[in-house]
Amino acid sequence: MFFLKAATILILKKSQGEMWLKLKSFKTSIILYFSLLICASLTLLGTISYQTFSSFTEKEMVKNTTSITDQVNQSLDLYLNEIKDSLHFLAIDQNLITMLQDSVSEEAGFESTQDRTRISVLLNNIFSEKSDIRGYFIYNQDYSKQYINSARSIDFQSPFLKQVWQDFKETPYALQTKFYGAHKPDYYDNYDKKADSNNVITIAANIKDAYDPSNPNLYGVAVFDYNINKLNHIFESTQTQLGIESFILDKEKQFVYQTDSDLRLDEVELDQLFHNSAGYWTQMIEGQKMLVVYSTSAVTGWKTVNLLPFTHLDKNLSVIRNTTLLLLAIMIAVTIVLASVITIRASQPILKLVNFMKKVGTGNLNIRVERQTEYEEIMVLNRGVNDMLDKIKELIDDSINRQLLQKEAEYNALQAKMNPHFLYNTLQSISSLSILGRNEDIELVTHSLRELLQYSLYHMNEMVQIKDELHAVENYLHIQNIRYNGRIQYDIQADEHVLSFPVNKFVLQPIIENSIYHGLESKEGAWLISLVIKEEADDIHIMIRDNGIGIKPDKLGSIRQELALMGVRSGRIGLSSIADRLALRFTSKARLTVESEPGNGTTVRLIIPKPQPKEGIQENAIDLAD
Repeated sequence: MFFLKAATILILKKSQGEMWLKLKSFKTSIILYFSLLICASLTLLGTISYQTFSSFTEKEMVKNTTSITDQVNQSLDLYLNEIKDSLHFLAIDQNLITMLQDSVSEEAGFESTQDRTRISVLLNNIFSEKSDIRGYFIYNQDYSKQYINSARSIDFQSPFLKQVWQDFKETPYALQTKFYGAHKPDYYDNYDKKADSNNVITIAANIKDAYDPSNPNLYGVAVFDYNINKLNHIFESTQTQLGIESFILDKEKQFVYQTDSDLRLDEVELDQLFHNSAGYWTQMIEGQKMLVVYSTSAVTGWKTVNLLPFTHLDKNLSVIRNTTLLLLAIMIAVTIVLASVITIRASQPILKLVNFMKKVGTGNLNIRVERQTEYEEIMVLNRGVNDMLDKIKELIDDSINRQLLQKEAEYNALQAKMNPHFLYNTLQSISSLSILGRNEDIELVTHSLRELLQYSLYHMNEMVQIKDELHAVENYLHIQNIRYNGRIQYDIQADEHVLSFPVNKFVLQPIIENSIYHGLESKEGAWLISLVIKEEADDIHIMIRDNGIGIKPDKLGSIRQELALMGVRSGRIGLSSIADRLALRFTSKARLTVESEPGNGTTVRLIIPKPQPKEGIQENAIDLAD
């Protein structure tokens, strides 16, 4: 059928449109999902890496701070242990013990200059190279005696010295050492509270007869005042490098040393330092997250504590986070670009096929897609599309050929039907005219019949010029008018320049015949038929109107429904056959419509496209006027 081609093209257009949407979604989906997958993977990798590195960095910070704390503690222990050993060396000196025994004996009522000099020389030999010493001396609280290396004197009534003497008074053994935290050395006679603001750390050792354990007498206490500036020097490097705040606590939880005098810990935090010899934890101190690392001195038993703000770690993590985000952004951008490039490249064969299907959708079934491609699947798809188009074209051509054969058969049947029936009626009219002696009418009928038969038999082409079709209509009306005694009044109007345009043969005569037999024959009064042919824009409009009895609405609806089903009828001759023949010749551009009202006649309109210049019909070699 003719409209199978049109339907096929519409299906191809729809399929092509749907295919385009799916392919577009397919390409976009691949880019989107591929990008999302890579982005999610990179983000997950970046997050895990950041968390892992953060944890590693925090552990390293704890490790480094712990190491620093241990190093500081070891440095202090090494220095203090050296002082302690020196004091022990002093405390076991037999000459010193003898001198002290003599100085406190009942025979010696005062400290001899000779003893004083010897003790001073001994002390000077031990401590002269120690630049961090504030002062050192040996004293006996009970006898208010002192042995020092300078002209300084001490205040035996100082609460601190009384406490130190009392601590060692109860000590039963020799070689005992005690450490005292930071305090003011106010027992020196030259101490100035305003000018001398530095604290000292005191290391004291008892002097007893180490060679006679049974001797309980305490002959003196050696005191070493350690300048606290030494601690400042030790802690200064760590505080400058890492921003660490440090302090030292003695066994009584008293601050021995602080880098920040305003820093305070509550009682719970201080107690926690004495649960173990070393450790760490994190907590908020003065509104700031701190890492607390502590260690215990093996020499003094004091706690060395370092506080490291997490702001230092946060700065490093911020750099790492920003670097990670920047790298992620770059990698994501590169991934999206690569995904797009790869997807577009991979989808190029499909897009070519889409563009090809768009061309097919316009009705061009003669093109073929290139079968050779680098992708095996696309090659199979292209081969299948080409095979499908070959089959569709074959089916369409076969359908058109069958339709042409069918319409030719219908056309031949129309001619065969017209000839016997029409000839019978015409011959009967001639016989009647002969009986009546109307020779002129017989001559007119015979001439019109001869030209009509000549048009039917010798015009072998399906397409004729409009003027030839109009001439056949006039001959037909002449014959019918003789038969109906001149009741038919007709008016034929045609633009001069349309007379040479092509039209299907016998496309107007059947409509005139229907007007006479189905519209006018049952009507009383004048019979009017009007045929107008004119050019409008790119079309030729043909209108055939009669003033017959018209068509009932139900019958008119049936006719219109049948006309709407072009190409699906068979074996029918009439308006539907004319419509099919026009469609076969002029495709969907040709239209046939019927308008009618009962009692008001019927109007049939034909609209066919104007032919291109090369489509003109050659003049028939037979002269119809002869």
